[in-house]
Amino acid sequence: MALNGFTIIPGYYGARSLSLGYASTAFNYDINSIFINPAILSSINYTLWGYQYQHSYQDHKNFAEDLSEVLGNDLNQFENLSQSDKSTLFSQLKELYGSKAGINGFRSNIPGYVSRNFGLSFSAINTALMNPVHPGENFFEQDIQTVTNADIASLQMNFIGLKYRQVSLSYSMDFQRSFSLGVTLHYLNGKVTAFNRSIVDDIFSMDKEPEDYLEYSWDSAEEKFSKVVADAGVVITLGKFFNIGLVYRNFGAAKIRTSEQEIALNKRIIAGLAFRPNAEWGIYVDVDLKKSALLYNGQEMQPISLGIEKGFFSNKFFVRLGMLNDLTEKTLLGKKSNALVGLGIGFNMGKFVVDAAIGLGPNGTVKCLAVSGFILMK
Repeated sequence: MALNGFTIIPGYYGARSLSLGYASTAFNYDINSIFINPAILSSINYTLWGYQYQHSYQDHKNFAEDLSEVLGNDLNQFENLSQSDKSTLFSQLKELYGSKAGINGFRSNIPGYVSRNFGLSFSAINTALMNPVHPGENFFEQDIQTVTNADIASLQMNFIGLKYRQVSLSYSMDFQRSFSLGVTLHYLNGKVTAFNRSIVDDIFSMDKEPEDYLEYSWDSAEEKFSKVVADAGVVITLGKFFNIGLVYRNFGAAKIRTSEQEIALNKRIIAGLAFRPNAEWGIYVDVDLKKSALLYNGQEMQPISLGIEKGFFSNKFFVRLGMLNDLTEKTLLGKKSNALVGLGIGFNMGKFVVDAAIGLGPNGTVKCLAVSGFILMK
């Protein structure tokens, strides 16, 4: 599960966020506070410049493998298959179109600047998703002998793709030493598309990877759009060891309209807890407080994240481990789950900080990558 073309699709923000399973709402110390929770900027007492690259190409429970297996058949000749092959293929199609989601992801380049109470970023973002369009309730209940080539061709995938620039401006205020409030305004300007394609369309091939479908989607974006999206957050400090973070994303309920459909950007309320018993250890938990259709397919999700961070050699070197999961899933661990495991390292070289991370899917393949570099100005 991924998403965030930032404000469009949910996802991580930088290498540290990815390595912690996205769990950063209550504590962060780099330019990604702009996106994660602007209230965190009140705790930053330095000036930091940064640049980062990140990409995410994820599929739901090996959806891409299942799709490739289906596409290994000549779908245009369904009627000419043997009875056994028809039954096998029809069962595979039923499982594929019964999936909660399909493929989603993004690719972004993010320069940014933060200082106490203030943050600014200029991002270049490509983001997309492809979901199965669920046929009528009785489609997969019909007699296999009555299924025609036209019936198979009626099965479709829905694509949403965006290619845009994003300017993000953040400001935070301290109301008390233990309470801060922050707001971020994102201005999005670019191109968007939304369309359906039949599963027998030439775009589909058993040799294609998830990123191929995502690139096809955002490269197809032609309709211009611009939009302002607002986020608000708070951070509460509880004693020496605990922080509580709360962020409300897209509280203005922004929408993007295309000629084919309206994309109502998700409103998310995320709560986070940070436990830092000392400067070297950190344990973080994030959870969405309500379910929402984060992938714009009518299927509700409720992400939960857990991350652990350990510094070595006076915090010159960091090791991080995290996991992202979905509370609406029946299976939370193992190959049948939709969990994403984050692994990352960080190097603190005084004025220079470098973080790197990967995200692993349930089958152990790399789904996400992020590299962040920062220059510290005292």
